[in-house]
This record gives sequence, structure tokens and C-alpha cells, in this order.
Amino acid sequence: MKRLLICGAALLTALPALAQDRTIGLLSLPEVFGPRQCAPFEPQQVALHASPNDGSPFAFIRVDQNWSFAPHGGCEGLEVSVHQGQQRGKLPTLEFDYEMPGAVVVEHRDGWFRIRLDDRTAWVKASLAGRFMALGDLYEEFVGVTTISESFSGRLTSAAGSTSGPIMPAVVAGQPVRVIEIRDSWIQVEMMSNSACTAADDGPPEVVATGWLPLHDREGKPTVWFSSRGC
Repeated sequence: MKRLLICGAALLTALPALAQDRTIGLLSLPEVFGPRQCAPFEPQQVALHASPNDGSPFAFIRVDQNWSFAPHGGCEGLEVSVHQGQQRGKLPTLEFDYEMPGAVVVEHRDGWFRIRLDDRTAWVKASLAGRFMALGDLYEEFVGVTTISESFSGRLTSAAGSTSGPIMPAVVAGQPVRVIEIRDSWIQVEMMSNSACTAADDGPPEVVATGWLPLHDREGKPTVWFSSRGC
């Protein structure tokens, strides 16, 4: 029995993150990041809740330092963090546009979004100005600059959820791909010969293989991501 328990524990550690911990999209927070990069705005705190509609926030996302604007143009210095009592922590974000960060969403329910914090998750109520961007929508917007994430390496499979069948090509971090379809926890991609960003030197990208990958890695992060700043 002891041996079986050890094997079971090893199997659990090898499994991907639970579905509720997987990144499903990004949420813009104009209250703390502004409506667009370098745009002047009046910061407002964003309440963090342990559960939707609990009525009692346990922490807040706040602007610690607003943009400063140079006489010759440009901006710098925006600082945002999570405040819980006297403690201050980082807010994990990913860019959805040029220097525009969004909170990382792992679940949504009736206008509420569960986002990643440094060491836990919390629920936020989306404002009228906020915007949720699902992974599929982000992939469609950034066609041509999507690649395999740094945290993932493996092989394509011939079908979603397949663990058998023909041996498919391996993918490596940074390899250009084009997203074709998302089906449950799987993503179908075309593996490209090169990036659209190098077309001038390497020629137009060509499809070298098509197959499926898990949509998330073992930490719940997307196996495919995009360059929010283009080439």
C-alpha cells in the first residue's frame, strides 16, 4: 500500500495544473493602468475579494506612483501593487497591447474575474471600462507573432487529447506557430518555417506541420503566446 501511495503522489505532481488555475485570458484594469499607454488618468483602487459578492474586500490594487511626463514627450514611472494592510505585493500581469498590462484571469463568473496574485488568487468585479480578453481572441488579434512559450517543449499530437498515433514533430520554445483552433484544453497550431517578422530575410512563412498541443503547461500558463509589441 505504501508503494502505491508513493506512485500516486508522483503521478499527481506530474499532472498539469487544475483547470481553475489555468490562464483563460487577460483583464484590463484602466483604474490603475489607464485607458492606454501614457494617457493621463485619475487612479482608482480596485478591490480584491476572496469570493464573488462577498461584500468585504481583503486587499486593493493601487497606483503607488502615477505617470510622469517629460517636456519633450514620453512617459515613465507608473507603479502599481497589491496592498493588504501594511503589506505590499506585486500584481502579475501580461501585456495585451504595447506596454499595456492586464491582470491574468483564471476564472470568470457573472461579471467577476478571478485573477492571479503573487501567492494566491482573488476575485475582482469588472468595471464598465474594463475589458476581458479571452485567449482565443488574443490569438486572433496577434496572428503572425505567436510562438511556443518558454516553459513548454514537446511534440505535436495528431488529435486533441491524443496520447497515441503517429510520431509528430517536436516544438521548441520561441518557435513560430499559427493558432487554428482551441478545443477544451487543447490547441491546434500550424508550425511555421519562420516568423512573419523575418519574412524579408527568410521569405514568407510556410506551414511545416499541423497538430495539437495542450493549451496550458504544468503551471497553468499558456503554451502559446504572442508579442504584444509586434516584431
